[in-house]
Amino acid sequence: MQVQSVTGASSSRNAQPLQGNRAVLDGDVFMKMLMAQLTHQNPLEPLKDAEMMSQFTQLSSAQELQSMRTLLDQMVSANRVGYAASLIGKTVRLNREDGTLLEGVVTGVAVEKNKVYVQIGSEKAPLDQVVEIKGK
Repeated sequence: MQVQSVTGASSSRNAQPLQGNRAVLDGDVFMKMLMAQLTHQNPLEPLKDAEMMSQFTQLSSAQELQSMRTLLDQMVSANRVGYAASLIGKTVRLNREDGTLLEGVVTGVAVEKNKVYVQIGSEKAPLDQVVEIKGK
């Protein structure tokens, strides 16, 4: 049975400094910006209640989205480990980065630095290099 290479979102929590053309902002940066705005506002035109509530709502939404992303990253990681475990006992073929093929029975699964590996004999290969799965 032919399958496509398995790839997924990395569960690494290393935030990229830029996403497209927008900087990724976390809650701490938002709070610092809000405090700077409140500290340096024009006393004749203070921040309106509605604007402040809107900003706090945006902060809350951003924090919830960040929590959801963390949870989704954990679910993706668990799913990949479960998939790799389902390959134990099956013969797989892998395309290595150097262009060579590795074929053998999967005897185990390992996770290192948020990357899932399958054990084939004495060799370990990334799950995303699997290109074919054969039955037992």
